[in-house]
Amino acid sequence: MSDNIKNKVLLVGPGNIGYDYVEILRGFKVDIDVIGRSYRSRKKFSHRTGLYVYDGIQNYINKNHKPPKYAIVAVNEHQLSKVTLSLLDYGVKNILLEKPGGLSISELTEIKNKSDLKSSKVYIGYNRRFYQSVERCKEHLEDNKEPLNVHFEFTEWSHDIDFKHYTKNELERFFLCNSSHVVDLVFHLFGKPKVLNSYTNGSLKWHPSASIFSGSGKTEQDVLFTYNANWSSAGRWGIEIMLSDCKLILRPLEKLFIQKKGSLEIEEFNLFKYNNMDYLYKPGLFNQVNFFLHGATKKLCTIDEQLTNFDWYYKIANYKEEVK
Repeated sequence: MSDNIKNKVLLVGPGNIGYDYVEILRGFKVDIDVIGRSYRSRKKFSHRTGLYVYDGIQNYINKNHKPPKYAIVAVNEHQLSKVTLSLLDYGVKNILLEKPGGLSISELTEIKNKSDLKSSKVYIGYNRRFYQSVERCKEHLEDNKEPLNVHFEFTEWSHDIDFKHYTKNELERFFLCNSSHVVDLVFHLFGKPKVLNSYTNGSLKWHPSASIFSGSGKTEQDVLFTYNANWSSAGRWGIEIMLSDCKLILRPLEKLFIQKKGSLEIEEFNLFKYNNMDYLYKPGLFNQVNFFLHGATKKLCTIDEQLTNFDWYYKIANYKEEVK
């Protein structure tokens, strides 16, 4: 793929991940426009990157009547849908929207309906899909028999969450905002569930729907899966894939390990020899942006796919009510 994209890219959200996006976009030699809200974040971002940051979407639209071909939305979770709807009304045809895209099924539905009306394409940014560890895992799966079963864990470290960074609604939908990274990756690799038995227990003050999660099922590819998470206990994100001759382990997700049948030894794959982009940039983000800008979007999560996933996410996380 060429590194020279002739179209301008609009980045909405001069936060921490905004810096990561700018670093990657500059590698593609594109013109970058940035939009922010608060004076402090705009000034800090401009000072660090040297880019001018427009004060709000409407101000940008007033000064730029022709919409860019591409936009990346990297604002806080509770603002994602509102910003995306504004960009669709503006006429942007290709939008990469940070996960989870919205905090409710109704928000995603509104985005889908407007994107259909405007003939625009909206993709949800799940950068774990593009990890080198995942790419090597896919290659191993192609060379071997079908997986016998899969187990995954999405335990969150409640003690490590910066509660000041999130709104009440974002915390109450924390599975969508964070844990869905793991489940999206499992669905991406092995298909959506056709059977799902989910159970929850407990609650947290900031996440009242549940704190303990357990379940099992079968995917569209007839892969059996189990999962668990306990946000009040120890643990971490991880995926284990059991094949007839070995077990593949993604724990942490950035790394890939293999345990061969009949052995207790766990060996780590050397990922650096394949591609060092996950070492130069935020892991997975370079290839995600690369595919988005070049229209190779088969691996990206579409807004339609995310809507389907939300039905399963609601069941796993015991979400019942829409965010008000």
